[in-house]
Amino acid sequence: MANWNELFYDQENREKVPEAELYRFVSLLEKHFETTKLKLWDLGCGAGRHTVAMAKLGCDVYASDNADSAISLTENWLKSQKLNANVVLSEMNEFPWEEVRFNGVFSWDVLQHNTIDKIIKTVDLIWEHLLPSGMLLATIKSDKADLFGKGVEIEPKTFVLDSGKEKGVPHHYFNEDELRRLFDNNKWEIKAMTEQVIINVERPKEFWKYTPFRSTTWGVLMQKKVLRKSGE
Repeated sequence: MANWNELFYDQENREKVPEAELYRFVSLLEKHFETTKLKLWDLGCGAGRHTVAMAKLGCDVYASDNADSAISLTENWLKSQKLNANVVLSEMNEFPWEEVRFNGVFSWDVLQHNTIDKIIKTVDLIWEHLLPSGMLLATIKSDKADLFGKGVEIEPKTFVLDSGKEKGVPHHYFNEDELRRLFDNNKWEIKAMTEQVIINVERPKEFWKYTPFRSTTWGVLMQKKVLRKSGE
């Protein structure tokens, strides 16, 4: 695995501005649950940009990441803004809190960084710890992305890069059928599913270091279904 601690401590690898989708997600949840005091989980918080934004919006924020540096950076950022959040070190496929249920889970550019068995376990964990009709907003790599097929294939459609800033990091790439299987329709209702395909017509050397544009990805907005007991 790449050293996520080194990646996050390098300023070039840190995003500072929250994604606009976060604010739309929070607004959607506020309307759905008819409350402005949402309990949210920032899964794979990185350096803390979305955790801080959620806290500024008055949410009850929980955040997790598997890098010590991410936890430190997030906690320091919160402290500098006089904000609070429950921030813990944890693998994405492990749940670090007891008896916590969320209105929403936000996971930006995280879920693909594992093997498929652990990704499936993570999605199951998210479903388990959402409130009834709670929602997940996540981005997940598409198999139309430029890097698909690059590196060493450690299992079908999971590649470990052998160069670049994410050298050693696993990337699993999804097509539509596999993505739909990931979100079991007995458990999830699809509220939105988009595939944003970016074609880089010109690719100067190491253009990914400075390009202001997005990369190819899936975006999903999923709502937890309440499972009915047999006989109901």
